[in-house]
Amino acid sequence: MNCLSEKNTGKKMVDKVFLAAVKAQETARNIGENNVINATLGTLYDESGSLVTLQSIWSHFDTLSIKQKAKYASGIQGNPHFRKAVGEWLFSDYNIPHEVIATPGGAGAVYATIKNTLDSGQVLIKPSLAWGPYTTMARENGLDLVEYNLFIDDHFDIQSFKTVTQNVMKIQKRVVVIINDPCHNPSGYTMTEDEWEQVWSYLKSLSLQGPVVLLLDIAYADFTNQADWKKQLLRFHDGSENLLTVIAFSLSKTLTAYGMRTGAAIAIHSNQQILRDFRDALVYTARSTWSTVNNAMMDLFTNIVFDEKLKHDYLKEKEQYIKLLQKRSDIFITEAKKVGLKINPYKEGFFVTIPGSIEEIQSWNKKLQEQNIFLVDVGKGLRIALCSVPTKQLPGLAKRIYDIIN
Repeated sequence: MNCLSEKNTGKKMVDKVFLAAVKAQETARNIGENNVINATLGTLYDESGSLVTLQSIWSHFDTLSIKQKAKYASGIQGNPHFRKAVGEWLFSDYNIPHEVIATPGGAGAVYATIKNTLDSGQVLIKPSLAWGPYTTMARENGLDLVEYNLFIDDHFDIQSFKTVTQNVMKIQKRVVVIINDPCHNPSGYTMTEDEWEQVWSYLKSLSLQGPVVLLLDIAYADFTNQADWKKQLLRFHDGSENLLTVIAFSLSKTLTAYGMRTGAAIAIHSNQQILRDFRDALVYTARSTWSTVNNAMMDLFTNIVFDEKLKHDYLKEKEQYIKLLQKRSDIFITEAKKVGLKINPYKEGFFVTIPGSIEEIQSWNKKLQEQNIFLVDVGKGLRIALCSVPTKQLPGLAKRIYDIIN
């Protein structure tokens, strides 16, 4: 007997990140951690190989009352003070019209947005190199996928972006497109001011043909080394009636609170009715799926944002790890260039990616695992999680990888 509906029969989740991580951990147990390169985990680890938990965050979490930790949120949309804190964190004193809906991590924001902006059978547009769950979320909602090529040479492929979005607009008279920036997962690329200007100018013109939703995933943004990155957000309220920007914001990386599953979808538009309609749709989805978001983490984030001492301590501690990521990436990228190991253009963040065809990536990954080097197959690339590899293991790694895959 098949108890599943026809459209849900045969679903099976195969997560390449977790599979690779488990295999790396098993190998380390058998031959010793020092004999294994485990570059699979997309979470931040310190130099001793321990998960980073920012003390400026978690020491304050311990001061929250048990009732704050145990209770439901005050509303499905998220606690009012939390929503205000998210707006303050992203936009500071700039008067940008927006709505905030609390979600279970950035993943919840992505899921709820694509669910409510596309109908089953329509097309979601994503980068050719991207976070895997974009695909599973699309399929869960009965959506098809097309990709724009992410890079040409060492920069964003704006022509592919234009061509793909224009073709989709012609077919379905609506475009929903994902950009992951800054600190792109899995390449570590951050778009330039000029690239963003080209994208935004084009999307405004495209929206004259039909509705356009830009879904901007900023999951890793708070680990950028660009002090003024939030200025990039100011342009998004200067669009057309048909152009909506939705930011997927995550506290997983920002607060090293991966398991607390707290984030937000932030819609930006000058028309208040469009914002209210989006808010109402996502609140409906929230109530019918996750219901409410972690109350304690919303309270914690609110305190961090509005208490200058707490915020200062947090930013100071986080800066140490931004510098650590830069140190690790400098070692790997310098050596990769020296030995001729090709990587996608990297600027900052948690990951570096080696490009290749799907067949090449699968073959290289197998060879590397045989030599106890564990990376993650991301389709058209091999992802190296510099965030989780101690600095001492990085010298010589690029050459080892180059020698093995060649």
